[in-house]
Amino acid sequence: MSQTSIGRRASGQRRYLSVALVLSLGLPFSVSPAQAQDLTTAVDTFWSAESPDEIDTATEKILDLDPDIEALWLLVRAGATYASDVSTGRQLFSRENADGVEYRYEVYVPDDYDPARRYPVRVFLHGGVSRPRRDDAPFWRNGEQYARDDSIVVFPESWGETMWWQANQVENLTGMLNDLKARYNVNENAVHLLGVSDGATGAFYHAFKAATPWASFLSFNGHPVVLANESTFADGQMYVTNLRNKPFFAINGGQDRLYPVASVVPFFQLFVNAGVYFEFTPKPEAGHNMQWWPEETSNVDDFIVARTRLPLPDRLSWETESTERFNRAHWLVITELGRVEGETTFDDFNEITPPAPSIPIGFNTLGELADGGIQLVDIIEGSMADAAGLEADDVLVEMNGIAVATVDDLREAVQTPSDGPGLPVRVERAGESMAFVLMPPDNVQAPPGRQAFPRSDPSGRVQLLRDDNQIGVVTRGVRRFRLLLSPEQFDFTRPVTVTTNGAVTFDGMVEPSPETLLRWAGRDRDRTMLFGAELDIEVVAP
Repeated sequence: MSQTSIGRRASGQRRYLSVALVLSLGLPFSVSPAQAQDLTTAVDTFWSAESPDEIDTATEKILDLDPDIEALWLLVRAGATYASDVSTGRQLFSRENADGVEYRYEVYVPDDYDPARRYPVRVFLHGGVSRPRRDDAPFWRNGEQYARDDSIVVFPESWGETMWWQANQVENLTGMLNDLKARYNVNENAVHLLGVSDGATGAFYHAFKAATPWASFLSFNGHPVVLANESTFADGQMYVTNLRNKPFFAINGGQDRLYPVASVVPFFQLFVNAGVYFEFTPKPEAGHNMQWWPEETSNVDDFIVARTRLPLPDRLSWETESTERFNRAHWLVITELGRVEGETTFDDFNEITPPAPSIPIGFNTLGELADGGIQLVDIIEGSMADAAGLEADDVLVEMNGIAVATVDDLREAVQTPSDGPGLPVRVERAGESMAFVLMPPDNVQAPPGRQAFPRSDPSGRVQLLRDDNQIGVVTRGVRRFRLLLSPEQFDFTRPVTVTTNGAVTFDGMVEPSPETLLRWAGRDRDRTMLFGAELDIEVVAP
C-alpha cells in the first residue's frame, strides 16, 4: 500500500490492544512464556501484513511454532498492534489489483484518531464512471463535507475501464478495506457502502455479489435497473434474494430525469416482497443531485448508526451462477452447482410491473468522445428517446439548451429544469446535425410484468438457519457447499448436525485447526469473523 500524505501526522507511542475471551474449544491451553512471546510477535506480524505474500509468509511462521489452538485463537481474536503515529486528515493511498492495475483512494481520518478505538468506516462511491480516468483527486466533489470526527471516510476511484459493477472493483474494494485494516483500527462490523448515481448502482452491485464485508448499503439517486442492461457490462447475474442479508437505505428525486421516483419504486417493492429490509425516502422536488444532503444527513446518520453487521448471522440466503467467484456469504460457501433429484423449489423474485406514468429518457452512453459530445450506445424501447427517434451511435452534443461535451455537462443538462413541456436535444448523426424533442406520451398503459434481471446461466441457491449446534439447510441447484464454523457460534465440545433438504448430511464432532483459522483470517482480515473449522457437505436426494 503506497501513500501520499496530504494531512497531518500524529506523534506518540505504539499501543497494544488485547481482548480476553473464553471459548469452548475443548482443548488444553498451556504454553511457556517464551512460546507465548514468539506467538504474540508472529500474530502481530500476521495482522500487519499488507499483501497476500506477506500474509502467507506470516501464516507459515505461525504454523511452524505448532501453536496451541486456544492460545492462537485468543491472540488472533485480539487483533493487531496499532500505531498512534499514523497520518490523519486527508490522505491519498493507492493499491494494485492482481492484474497490476493501480487504484487510488482518498481517506479522511479524524484528526484525533485514537488507535485504541475501533472506528466505523463509510465508503462513498462516486458517479460518472463512464468517463476516462482522471489524473488527479478528488474523486468526489466537495468530499470534505462528508468527513466526520467519529468515522473514517473513504472515496475510491472508478472510471470507464473499471466500473463499480465489475469484478475488478470487488477485488479493489475488498483489498482497499484490508489495507485500511492493516493501518487503522477499523470496526469491522460498522463498514457501510454508500453511492451516488453510478455509485449507487455500484452499492446495489456489491450487495448482489459480495455483501459479506458490509454492514449496510445506501443508494442516492441510483437505479438497480442499470445492472439489468447488457450494455453496462455488469459482471455476473443479479439475485434479489441475496439482498436479504443486509439492510438498505435509498433516496431518489421526483424530478430526477434519469432515475425518477416512479421508475425505481417497482424494483424497491420487489426487494421488499423478497424479504429485503429497505428504507426508501422519495424527494418529490429533487433532481439528479445531492442538494437535499443537509436536510437528510441526520436520517442517514441514524440509519447507519443503528445498523451493525452480524459477522456470524444465524440466517443466510445466497445464490450464484459460479463457484469461482461471488459464491460466498459470511460462513456459507457454495462449491458445486447442479440439480439434485427432489430438491426444493424457490420463488425467484425476479418479476416487476413498471408503472404507467414513468417513462425514462431512455438512452445509455459510452462516454466522452475526443472531439466532444457523448456517444449513445443503447436506446431503450418505449422510452422518450425511442419515441423521439434517437438512434444508437448518435452523438449527443446539446440537451436542454446546454452544450454537452462531457459527462458533467450531461448531468447538468438533466438536472436543469426545462422551459417547455419537452426536453430538446441535438445530436450528430453521420455528420449531420439533427434536433429532437423528448416528450412523455400523453397516455401510457401499464406494461405487462417483465423480468427484473436477465438470466442466462444456471444458478444455485442455499438458504440456512442455525439453531444452537444444528443447521437446517434447503438448496436448489447446488450439489456441494461448505460451512465455516466459529467457536463463537458453535460449541465444539458437542456434535454438530447439518440437515439438508430434510436429510441429515452431517452429524458428528468438529475438530478446530490452526491452519483453517489463519487461512480464513488472512482472507477476511476480520477479528470478529473467525473460523476454526469447516465442513464440506454433499447434497443428497431426499
